This record gives sequence, structure tokens and C-alpha cells, in this order.
Amino acid sequence: MTKGRRDPATPRPRDDCDAMLSLLLIDHGSRRAEANLQIEAVAARMALLRPQALIEVAHLDCAEPTIAQGIAALIARGATTIQALPYFLSAGRHTQEDIPALCQAAVAGHPGVTVTVAPPLGPDDALVELLLRRAGL
Repeated sequence: MTKGRRDPATPRPRDDCDAMLSLLLIDHGSRRAEANLQIEAVAARMALLRPQALIEVAHLDCAEPTIAQGIAALIARGATTIQALPYFLSAGRHTQEDIPALCQAAVAGHPGVTVTVAPPLGPDDALVELLLRRAGL
């Protein structure tokens, strides 16, 4: 192997920001199993775009994995910095109160693990463009 070149058989080291960053994709949850599978599909697409990231899903209500279970899964995989990503459109009670409280409770017994909650998806120009495309415009 030439000095300075990486052996392709050796796993690529993760960037410092990716090595500790983990993503928890959170939706509301449903009693309908097929509805809950949609968040799994989104997570799979995210994993294709960011294969180095640790990604888990969670449901706020009605189904498992819960937020606590999703965070526990990330911690078990070595996560120390978790970014919770609400798959919600609006800044309502769930995104402003419930999700942050459940996330904080889930990491309370894990010193050295932090969690931050991203804002909901909308309003955002990317969503406006998507809506216009869906309308055929």
C-alpha cells in the first residue's frame, strides 16, 4: 500500500461530526401498522444518503418503538449526541413540549449523552415545491 493511501478493504473512518452524531426520526405513530412503516421507509432513504450515520425511528404515540426505545437503541449502538428529527409539519404541542420532554427523560440516566430536537418540517420552501409538483405545477 502506498503511503497516504487507504486500503479499500479497511472501513473508512467516520468524520468526527458523524462519529458521535445519531439521528432519531420521530413520527406520531398510528394504530395502523402500514402507516407506521412509512417512517421506516424514510429512515431507509436517509441511510442511503448518509450511510455513516446511526439512524433509528420512534413513534410518539400508538406504536413501538417509543422515543425512549429509539434513544436506547442509539445509545446501545454507541451514540453520545442524538439529533431528534420530528417528522411533523407544524410547531404544535407535540413538537414543542411532548417530544423534547420525552427525549430529555430518555437520556436522563445516561451521563455524557445529549439530545437536541430539530424544528418541525414546515413551513419550508422544499415542502412548497413538493406540494406544487404534486399539483402538477
